[in-house]
Amino acid sequence: MSVEQDVQQQLKPGDLALHNDWYASGWPVYLPRDQAMVLCMLFGTVTVRELRGSIDEVLDRLLEYGPVIFLGRDGGSLDDPVIWTHQDDLDCLKTEEDKARFRVESEAHRERCEHLLRTAGLAVPATVRDVADLMIAVGIADCRDGVWSMPERLPGPETVLALSDEERDDVLKRRRRWEGGAAVRAVNGHLEEGLNRPEEIFTSLGRLAGATELDEDDVRYALEQLIEADEARIERGDPRERAALDGLKSHERFHLVLDWRLFDENRPFVVTRPDRRPVGGRRSRPPVRRPHRE
Repeated sequence: MSVEQDVQQQLKPGDLALHNDWYASGWPVYLPRDQAMVLCMLFGTVTVRELRGSIDEVLDRLLEYGPVIFLGRDGGSLDDPVIWTHQDDLDCLKTEEDKARFRVESEAHRERCEHLLRTAGLAVPATVRDVADLMIAVGIADCRDGVWSMPERLPGPETVLALSDEERDDVLKRRRRWEGGAAVRAVNGHLEEGLNRPEEIFTSLGRLAGATELDEDDVRYALEQLIEADEARIERGDPRERAALDGLKSHERFHLVLDWRLFDENRPFVVTRPDRRPVGGRRSRPPVRRPHRE
């Protein structure tokens, strides 16, 4: 995790820094979620601020910057017990049946995570401090002679834990979803702003890749997200029929048919009033354009 001067200058008292790779890494699934995220913020912040000392010392230093809340709540400490399931998770569920099912699934998940850690020769954490030691042991952060650092790319759980094929696939899918955000924005921006929301376009993966300056795999991923959300479909042939994205070659042309109404409904947005209070809403709907050929 390189420390750039402009990042240091942008941090205000009380600001925290979270490693860009945290969610994509897959570790939130296999560690106590909230406490591990807060510790990742602790590691990232002390790295960016270039604070030195033990974990207790740098935590005390951070508290000097302003009223920040570490470890999940006011008054929390590194010696608090590990929490795998939070009351907030249960409060979101409506029925007792859903809550009972969630408790069973959460307990099974905790046992699975602890088994994976033991199998890898790692200590199962009992306190927040133990979680910090575990995150350092797997390479998420490092502290040498009081100097804190984080790697540019966090090692994923699949490099340490003996995950099943299904678990490994899930980690890779989650990572692709997080890392594919830039590709999704580029393709959506091309369709929405570059082409003024056409009703459909006649194109190919190669042409879309050239127009968005993306790799074809990234274009394919972005289209998959639109198709899975029923916001777009691919049609080919004469007469035209719905076709699958899988197997399409770079040069093969297809009609990409877009549903802008559903696209807008799936994307609530936030605007800011002059008083800086956020107001929720939905996109206005510009008129749909006629079919476009690239």
